[in-house]
Amino acid sequence: MRLIACLSALVVALAPFLTGCTNASSHEKSPVPGKPVAKTADKPAAKVHPKPDTLTTEPQITHIAAGNLKTQITRVVSYSYLDIEDYEEDTFSRAPTFQMMPGFSRFMWKYDPHPKVVLTRKQTHRLLTIIGSPKTYDPIKSACRSPRNCFCFYNKKKEIIGYYEVCFENGRLIAVPEFPGSESCTLSETGLKQLRRFCRSAGITAR
Repeated sequence: MRLIACLSALVVALAPFLTGCTNASSHEKSPVPGKPVAKTADKPAAKVHPKPDTLTTEPQITHIAAGNLKTQITRVVSYSYLDIEDYEEDTFSRAPTFQMMPGFSRFMWKYDPHPKVVLTRKQTHRLLTIIGSPKTYDPIKSACRSPRNCFCFYNKKKEIIGYYEVCFENGRLIAVPEFPGSESCTLSETGLKQLRRFCRSAGITAR
């Protein structure tokens, strides 16, 4: 009996050396220091483009201006949309209609990330410089017309005082009221390139 008791006492005494730990808390692993992570600049939030069926409608009061239109414009809104030939051939590309002006509604293009663009003051000045130059227009009229873009002009009273509808496919346009040289309703080759380049720089779809 004394031998058994001695052996038990010896096991208890040697237990810390046999198990490698003295209590339960020693079983918990210490966190391993990780490699230092370099700080990165916060990425800007991705832009969420408005869908055609969530666009806000602009004021619809229309008062076509007389006199110098450029001195009265305080706001320009650009729209890009489908021509009737587009959605007759491909109905899946058609988004809901949107009213740009009284009596002027068009189907938006389903894949257009910017169906509506409000121009900045600098962009407005650049646009008016292009469409206000007689060199932008060709005296020879184009026969075809499939417009897919329109610029609406507003005054300080938020009234629509004019608009500029254009077809980039063949250079046809309608300007109300007219600009110097626009009575031919046709863009020159230079004018077409300048206007297309402007639209793309402003994020406007020009097809």
